[in-house]
Amino acid sequence: MEHSPKLVSSEVAALWSAYMQNSMSYCIVQHFANVNEDHDSTDIIQTALTNCSYVVNEVKLIFENENHAIPIGFTQEDVNLKAGRLYSDLFALRYIKYMAAAGTAAAAALLEVLARNDARDFFSKTSQMFMKLYNDACDLLLKKGAFVRSPTIAPMEKAEYLQSETFLSGLIGKHRPLTAIELAHISKNTETNSIGRTFVSGFSQAAKSPEVRKYMERGTEIAAKHETVFRQVLIEDGVPMPSTWDSTISQSIDAPFSDKLMMFQTNSLTAISIAGYGAAIGATLRKDLDGHYTRLVAEIMQYANDGIKLMIENQWMEQPPQNIDREALRNRRV
Repeated sequence: MEHSPKLVSSEVAALWSAYMQNSMSYCIVQHFANVNEDHDSTDIIQTALTNCSYVVNEVKLIFENENHAIPIGFTQEDVNLKAGRLYSDLFALRYIKYMAAAGTAAAAALLEVLARNDARDFFSKTSQMFMKLYNDACDLLLKKGAFVRSPTIAPMEKAEYLQSETFLSGLIGKHRPLTAIELAHISKNTETNSIGRTFVSGFSQAAKSPEVRKYMERGTEIAAKHETVFRQVLIEDGVPMPSTWDSTISQSIDAPFSDKLMMFQTNSLTAISIAGYGAAIGATLRKDLDGHYTRLVAEIMQYANDGIKLMIENQWMEQPPQNIDREALRNRRV
């Protein structure tokens, strides 16, 4: 007999998350496509729309076959295609590069928790699609001279073992030079904060709800503060400063996205920041950097928690699939 297993929790979680992220990104890229004036970016924008649409439709098909509820996600009600430009075309291209990188990494990471053939085939294809989109976006950014590079370091003259625990450094005082791994994490986390700062800065002037605008203003301040911390570390280490993200934001106050979508996008970026800081802590050997990351991650975790509360208050937080509440079932019989 052919074995036809049901979706397990890890597969449901992966599919549900993919639906939410891609239905949101589809709305964002729709706005970018609608205002785009850079003909070089047209094909990449269209590919991004195709990729997001593919993910949403495939997840919907799998869930329908399993009699699993289709997520609400994000629809045409969450994007206003009549709204004028909020961000530059260059920022749109960089967002697609960032989105494609995140999609590739997420799909690849999820493969180890997937058992069913259809789920593995789906995420394998998704990873390939977003990897190609990422490379195409990178090539165009390089062609435009707008690719944001990490700092450079001198070539290592020879490989050797550590001889002293002073390599760990303390919380204060003189520190040994940053390693290439530490620099890579600082660059990545600076990039995440930079794109987040640009996004929420635009959201803060376009959101309809005063509470959402205030929340986005707070996010702008936090992201700018974290960027400053990372850049100061580089300055103190004498590392050449990397180029910055384009942060051009128009004066439009006509929201291209719903407040619900803007809150979800901000929450997603915050989650990526938390994950990035956690990975950096695991790879960092300088204690002063550990101190920075520990302090900063606590701040953005509090920010994320406040954002979730705001989303719940406005009924914008969609409930993820969860296990059966046995106690609630028992209470219904009383």
